[in-house]
Amino acid sequence: MSSIKSFKPLFDRVLIQRLRNSEVKTTGGIFIPDKVGNKTNEAVVIEVGTGRRTGNGFAVPLLKKGDRVLVNESPIGERIKVNGVDCEILSENDILGFMEN
Repeated sequence: MSSIKSFKPLFDRVLIQRLRNSEVKTTGGIFIPDKVGNKTNEAVVIEVGTGRRTGNGFAVPLLKKGDRVLVNESPIGERIKVNGVDCEILSENDILGFMEN
């Protein structure tokens, strides 16, 4: 897989980067090792498309760059490298919700 410099998703597609297990920590600040914790489902939104078209023809994006989201555990999107970083292209429907700190 070759790396590309930039990528802009179309319509209701979202470019995400999954967070690594080593980045998962408890509220007390303790990092959870890979062997103990489950596979992380958290991701950061890197880029968003224009959004899904509504009945009146307007595009409505749900997400914005930098949002932390919860996604399905299994890889369901197309995997690409953007500036050497492993990313996935998903539909907005594949994102389960927002994460807050």
